[in-house]
Amino acid sequence: MPREIKLPDALLKFIACRPGAQIQPIHSEASQRRFFRISYRKTNLVVMVYPEPAPAEVERFLAVHEIYRAHGLRVPAVEEVLGGQVVIQEDAGDLLLQRAWRAGSAGKRRYLLEVCRDILGKLADVPPALAKTRLDHTRQKWEMDFFLAHFFSRRPLHGCGEDSLRESLATLVEAIEPECVFAHRDFHSRNLLVKGNEIIMVDCQDSLLAPRYYDLVSLAFDSYLDLGADRGRLFPSLVASGADRELRQLRLTALQRNIKALGTFAYQTHERRHPAYARYIPRTLRHIRSHLQVLADPGLIILSKYFFALNK
Repeated sequence: MPREIKLPDALLKFIACRPGAQIQPIHSEASQRRFFRISYRKTNLVVMVYPEPAPAEVERFLAVHEIYRAHGLRVPAVEEVLGGQVVIQEDAGDLLLQRAWRAGSAGKRRYLLEVCRDILGKLADVPPALAKTRLDHTRQKWEMDFFLAHFFSRRPLHGCGEDSLRESLATLVEAIEPECVFAHRDFHSRNLLVKGNEIIMVDCQDSLLAPRYYDLVSLAFDSYLDLGADRGRLFPSLVASGADRELRQLRLTALQRNIKALGTFAYQTHERRHPAYARYIPRTLRHIRSHLQVLADPGLIILSKYFFALNK
């Protein structure tokens, strides 16, 4: 174990009570929390450590965790909580859906999407009243301002001023129908672990009330993984019905979600010094251009001008 890693006393005591236990850090780029894997007597556990004691945050994590389990949603089982700072959980492995998809056969990919579709259905069935926060228009507009501050500021375009772009982004947000379903919030291929025939969700503590297609588009138009022609398998009934109004809401939600992701990737790349995130920007831009092309909305003409002119 690297000498520079200082573990909380409660965790050190937990390890000391298990002679022969080994602990190794698990790489995590974006989170302020640290993660470790403990190996002991042929059993592995995953440890989540908050930077400082944070009983309110831990309590929120546990409350959301219980909501998931109560509604048949697979998340790692919590084994023990130490001192309001350490959560010890079942080890769900390290096979991300992102990697399982790329290595999988066509049949395996179909199966994985079927499981994801089932999970999305169960998430949408969670009573909305259980969500403590919501992704409303105010919060979505804040996300658009974050994009302007961290992405647009580094890639300005002549003829597309910040004020006109902000106005177009506000038009986009207002066009998305209000939040109405319980959502994971970050339902993408790096938060979904494949273990045997299961998909186990992680990083679900920020679950909230969101627009009805939010989780769906987070995976369908994932910045980390391009599902390509298989994307429609996540919403086959919607595709088959040709419901223009619903497909428009799906695309509007996806557009806002992908623009928000660009702000996050730019922030992580330049402010947090995590250059790995830069490699997800081109795919996200392709998604955004696709949404704008399909929507062909005159109210979003400034967004189209900006995004189609980038890298040209």
